[in-house]
Amino acid sequence: MSDPHRPDDDSADPRWVPAVDMVRRTGARAFQIRYCEEEEPTVWMALAMHGVVGGRPVPNGGQETWTVGAGMSPTQALLNLCDNLIDGGQCQHCGRPSGFSPDFDVIQLDEEAGIEAICWYKFDPELGTFRRRCEGQTVPR
Repeated sequence: MSDPHRPDDDSADPRWVPAVDMVRRTGARAFQIRYCEEEEPTVWMALAMHGVVGGRPVPNGGQETWTVGAGMSPTQALLNLCDNLIDGGQCQHCGRPSGFSPDFDVIQLDEEAGIEAICWYKFDPELGTFRRRCEGQTVPR
């Protein structure tokens, strides 16, 4: 996917494949990455299509709805798409509100305060995936 002729193509970033998988895990039926270079600077867009019924994603049927993330590089656009899809949602595992952070070592304010109100999805460089905060926990819903 990396194009050596495009200096802003950073799709070799180690978060690239895990972020595409994160989009898939949201139930996306389609994924696209595009760029527009008609004017400078070049803008990258990452798009995901979901089927929605009553405002909630469904595996089959529903109205096709596209979500977009934009950035100055493909990875930035993809990470912004993940942020748009996950932030403000609800973790399907623990029921907490969900948040997204592309960086594993970023300390979130709720964690500093000892508040466990948000289930953060963060990149884990050791495992090469985005992990949810509640992973491995049994949390009553």
